[in-house]
Amino acid sequence: MIKSLRFLILAFILFSSPVFAQLQVDICENTVPKDWKANYGKLSLSTVHAKMGKQSVKWDWTDQNASIGIIDKDFAKVADDPRSTFVLWLYNEKPIADQLHFVFYEGTKATYKFDVNLAFTGWRTVWVMYHRDMIKLADGGVDKLEITAPASIKKGTLYFDQVLNYVNINPRSPMRDLQVPFVNLEGDKAANAHWNSLYQFNANPGYLPLEASVSEKQKKQFTQITNRYIKLIEGKKTVNEQKSLDSIKKEFAFWDIKRDKGNISGRVIYSVNDIELSGNEVLAKAKVANEKSNVKRYAQLMLAVARLHHQTKSQLIQSETAKMYLDLLDHMEDQGWSYGSGMGALHHLGYNLADYYNSCLLMKDVIKQSGKLDRTFKTMYWYSGLGRTLAEIDQLPVSNIDVFNTLLGSMLSSALILDDTPEKHRYLKHFSNWMSYNVKPNTEITGAFKPDGAVFHHGTLYPAYGVGGYTGLAPIIYVLSKTEFQIAADAHQSFKENMMMMHYYTNSTRWPISVSGRHPTGTWRIPDMPYAYMALSGSPDGKETIDKDMAAVYLLVTKSQQNAYAKRFLNAGIKPAIYPAMHWTLNFGLLDIHRRNDWLLTIKAHNRYIVSHESYPNANVFGRYFSYGQLEVLYPESQKDIASNFKDKGWDWNRIPGTTTLHVPLDLLRADIKNVDDYSGVEEMLLTDEPFAGGVHLNKQGVFAMKLKGHDKYKMGSFKATKSWFTFDSLVVALGSDISNHTKEYPTETTLFQNYLNDKSDVISINNKNIAGFPYTQNKSVTTVLDNRKIGYYIPAKQNVVVYKKNQTSRDQKDLQDTKGDFAGLYINHGQAPQKQAYEYAMLVAIDQAKLDAFAAQMKTNKAPYTVLQKDSIMHRVRYNLKNITGMAIFASNKNLNDQYVVNNSKPCLVMYEEQKDKLALAVVDPDLAFSDKEDDTPRNPDGTRKEVSVYSRDWFKTPSRPTVVTLTLNGLWKKLDGDNKDYTVEYTKDGKTLLTINCKYGLTTNMSLGK
Repeated sequence: MIKSLRFLILAFILFSSPVFAQLQVDICENTVPKDWKANYGKLSLSTVHAKMGKQSVKWDWTDQNASIGIIDKDFAKVADDPRSTFVLWLYNEKPIADQLHFVFYEGTKATYKFDVNLAFTGWRTVWVMYHRDMIKLADGGVDKLEITAPASIKKGTLYFDQVLNYVNINPRSPMRDLQVPFVNLEGDKAANAHWNSLYQFNANPGYLPLEASVSEKQKKQFTQITNRYIKLIEGKKTVNEQKSLDSIKKEFAFWDIKRDKGNISGRVIYSVNDIELSGNEVLAKAKVANEKSNVKRYAQLMLAVARLHHQTKSQLIQSETAKMYLDLLDHMEDQGWSYGSGMGALHHLGYNLADYYNSCLLMKDVIKQSGKLDRTFKTMYWYSGLGRTLAEIDQLPVSNIDVFNTLLGSMLSSALILDDTPEKHRYLKHFSNWMSYNVKPNTEITGAFKPDGAVFHHGTLYPAYGVGGYTGLAPIIYVLSKTEFQIAADAHQSFKENMMMMHYYTNSTRWPISVSGRHPTGTWRIPDMPYAYMALSGSPDGKETIDKDMAAVYLLVTKSQQNAYAKRFLNAGIKPAIYPAMHWTLNFGLLDIHRRNDWLLTIKAHNRYIVSHESYPNANVFGRYFSYGQLEVLYPESQKDIASNFKDKGWDWNRIPGTTTLHVPLDLLRADIKNVDDYSGVEEMLLTDEPFAGGVHLNKQGVFAMKLKGHDKYKMGSFKATKSWFTFDSLVVALGSDISNHTKEYPTETTLFQNYLNDKSDVISINNKNIAGFPYTQNKSVTTVLDNRKIGYYIPAKQNVVVYKKNQTSRDQKDLQDTKGDFAGLYINHGQAPQKQAYEYAMLVAIDQAKLDAFAAQMKTNKAPYTVLQKDSIMHRVRYNLKNITGMAIFASNKNLNDQYVVNNSKPCLVMYEEQKDKLALAVVDPDLAFSDKEDDTPRNPDGTRKEVSVYSRDWFKTPSRPTVVTLTLNGLWKKLDGDNKDYTVEYTKDGKTLLTINCKYGLTTNMSLGK
């Protein structure tokens, strides 16, 4: 789970609304509210049921026409606030097959109404937005509410608590349930639908037939799956059971659960979302109260009780734990944590309720003996959203990392708690089919796993969330493996490939800062246990009982090779994985990956579909430039002094290596974080209107390029640059052109490196002269630099280069404290308001001074390792002379290209080719993922500048990437060689040229082998 989730939920609440919501008030601790009047009935205070404090308002009615009239000064706020919401808690002792009616008036004119279904027992809450969810009866405001009793019964009783006639809340939060099925209907299509669509999931009928019976073989598989899963959740054996029991009793006492005359009462079990109803002036107090008695703490106690009950052999302890557990279970149901209840809002419920489901499974026998198995299953089914698996395959909702991370085990527990019946078999088959569908590559921005191996969350490559997804999925895949409920082989294979890709872009356990999302700490690491579970699941084709690839990665990244998993894999003759020398391009994630020997090099971009960064309050506050071409080199953690260049101690957030940026004061770089629309939370995730960004690879080499454009939000609409990187073995050639903007106040810079110095005397070399002194600056005649991390830089003449060693003052990424640190850096200064400026430099990774000097000398001869053939607005083109490979980033369409082979193109694209004897190896990518068929759909402000909007609000967010066609014209007559792929066709023109029509999709490289 993301470490700062608790804070992020709080931040979400704090900033969700322009007007903070009012405090959850207790309406009835001393007297019935004076502005409440009952007709045909009686209002009184009752201590039998209470949601806040010790009492609630009891309404006994004696006629079908009975009603309550309520007057409140807060009603006056409703008319002018589009987010105004009505909230109440309602207790019902007996289910009623009818509705409670709410009608709001302005004077004698009815303006709004809604109904609440009463077929429940216990507490229920409703959050109903006036302007969106209620039925509008007439124009006007509100000054009175009338609550009318159900007409089908003459006498009845209901209890009210925490009635809020006006509260301003985030419109994404309220969710419909069996009581108010009309609330937030669009929520089923929203980015948080995986939390909020419980009502829709519950309505799915299921598409698989119910078998007449289950076989003995199937029963054995039920047992095998259950035993495997229980082994995962039962926890470590308690050494001192009595001590554990005493601790549990103390925690149980906190909840003050009591039974009296058939009723149960106890401390309120808050949803984490209840705090959304609290005002800013009491937020701290509300947060403390919520944390002390929230449902996560309650569920943790339930699991602790269940684990002790499961492991003990003491009948006395079993008896005590069974009684406590049933009290906990009944109190939870009475509090509203029951089938069909939405608790007002339940976003992020998977994080907070996870232990509840596992506890129920461990306590199945106790629950069944008490006659509450059916009730418990229904509640588990509802909150886990198991019903989502019952939709037809072609109608299955796209699931994201949150589901895999927090709900997968909960869904499985819900199915496993059933007796061994055809119904259980059917649920497990639905669950298996749903998993198979959802782990396959998804071609929308939403969803988790992409065709190129990227793992997505929040609309971007996000391995920090991917860890949670892998940690949730892999154990379940293992639990189901080698049974009829195992996931499909192709799904297994694609998930394995996605996990392998994370292995490729970590070194050896940590991934680049550029893909760290809102957590640029440098401490996040690849998880080891998912690889162990995938290894134990066997190979996707079922031929191997241990997947050797997964086991090898596990042995590489695990912290200990003395544990049971490591020993088992080593005893099977499996060795730790060795990284291949390879190049990968994740164009969904806009990440380029280049590996050689023990080092990893990555480059990160953004475009009109993929956000530049994610900033939250107190998280990555200075991350605006993270995808402006950030280039990182990671060595293994074992090389501690040079493993990474980054430390959040004086780090200059303006000078991120590889990027071209406007160097502004830190106060101007700080993100201005807002809740920009009803589709998003409180975050900054900016998009450009440039579609061109991406890469292509051929024979372990690659080209990556982007057209960079700043965002108008920060007056950077004129900020533009065309950037490219050509990665050949240990060499990177970096080019920039058309660097322009109108900002005269601050300089524009391209940063080559910014390295943390462990010691001020760490040496860098400039023009083969060692610099140990500190501080130091040189800005003239710089041709070669060897930094303190074994990376060399060759800089052609006539560029305004600055190299330095100095102490830097900054702010940490959370913007919580000042930081200081010693750094060495190298950048190119393009000046203020540059117009069509350019740059060129070469990097050589893992090099020494002698090799750098030799390289610089070669660059002055006719045996130069590389040649820049073109660098303008039409194309960046570089030839790698050592291997006869040419890379092309073509930014324009239908141009007469001045190239030996490629002379025309139908649209912007990336091309690489390798010249061989009478052959041409060719690779092509269309970097436009084509989610939208509109040339530009960027929302604009009245002055024409681009408006900040949420990526979730874009109509293409859930649209699949569309295949495209690129046509290239080649000099000469070329033919497709035998056995080459069928993703392109070959035609010939009358003037003796070859016309290639290439089918492109998903940003994947199309490789071709052509011959004369």
